[in-house]
Amino acid sequence: MSISGTIDTNITGIINKIESLSGEVEGKLVLYFVKKGRTNNYSAYKPSISGELQEELLKLIVSSLKEIKDMDTTDFNPIGSLDETLETCNYDYVESLNDILESTLDKLLPNPPENLSEFSFYLIKIKFDTNSENDFLCFRRVTKFKNLQKGIVGKIFNNEFVKISSDLIGIDSFLDIIGYDKKLTIANHISMERIFDIKAQYEENAKRTLELIKNTGMIDNFDDFYNDSISDGRSIRGLTKILKDPERVNQVHENFEKVVELVANMELEINFNEDKTKMIYENKSQLQKMTFILRDAYYQTFIIERKGLDELA
Repeated sequence: MSISGTIDTNITGIINKIESLSGEVEGKLVLYFVKKGRTNNYSAYKPSISGELQEELLKLIVSSLKEIKDMDTTDFNPIGSLDETLETCNYDYVESLNDILESTLDKLLPNPPENLSEFSFYLIKIKFDTNSENDFLCFRRVTKFKNLQKGIVGKIFNNEFVKISSDLIGIDSFLDIIGYDKKLTIANHISMERIFDIKAQYEENAKRTLELIKNTGMIDNFDDFYNDSISDGRSIRGLTKILKDPERVNQVHENFEKVVELVANMELEINFNEDKTKMIYENKSQLQKMTFILRDAYYQTFIIERKGLDELA
């Protein structure tokens, strides 16, 4: 089942393709641990892994994909996600993706950092052929084991407790984001920000949306509204969402009498100028309310005329 104009992920087809490599995956599965520097600055370390471990990782990926293959899918929404729903977007939606992939080619670290917690995520590539554009990508934030940093981590070996390093990172049976056929499928919404550093991209998009709003002249004290918006993560996401349908800003402006009516019906604490052609921005308590108005997120149901707010709109 698909909702909201879905990009087809075809996870079952991906599973079949990956499973066809079982027993002969050696040399076709590559693991990278990646750390982030400043914006869009990534460096990767490529450890050697045995054929046996490659087969085990292959099984983990297949198991993870089978857990999500029947979930509903919808287009990626910067504001938030629905439970038990995958989100999808094209590769070119994420500006940092190319930087990450390039770090696995030209910027490989010769050695891992002394502190393994510097790695923020790992990337597993599965190569189906010699064309890198056909690679399957699996992204997952690393599992860091820090609870016993001041103690002793060990294992039982030949009936003896043997100490091992407490500086450990783990690979588990979950996945955050997969990539194939130039499409990303997101199983963990927050990982878009944690892995791809997309927050900086949101801010640039929000600035573009704010410029559209400024041009309409429908907010008084706009400079204050601008500065407060750029310093508020929730507003940045909302303004980024508007950019997907920028004409919405003009539609709100052209139907401004409906804004005046909405503010009265929803009892929002927003004032207007004398001829009711502008909202007057007065303080941060109005920031989200005005952003919701610009997103046309307020609604009234048809039958019982219940008033509400769709925060994902």
